[in-house]
Amino acid sequence: MGKKIDFDTALKLGGITPNESIYAKPNNYGYKLNVNHPQIQPLYERYKEHLGEKILSDRQRYTFESLIFQMIERKNKKEVEQCD
Repeated sequence: MGKKIDFDTALKLGGITPNESIYAKPNNYGYKLNVNHPQIQPLYERYKEHLGEKILSDRQRYTFESLIFQMIERKNKKEVEQCD
């Protein structure tokens, strides 16, 4: 066995950069949110629990993303109103 390295070093050596954005990288499925982002993942897990599913269908995932975008829009609208 070789010498163990930490995760960050492995990412650098592999040329992989983690996606720190809440938005997903372009993909074949059309998903727009990065469900592994620390702010999105708890919401995603709670949504799956609410549905009683461990893996979401495409339709369920699109519905989840739609709900998140509605939340973001409401938050932005509220911030704009507070600035006025």
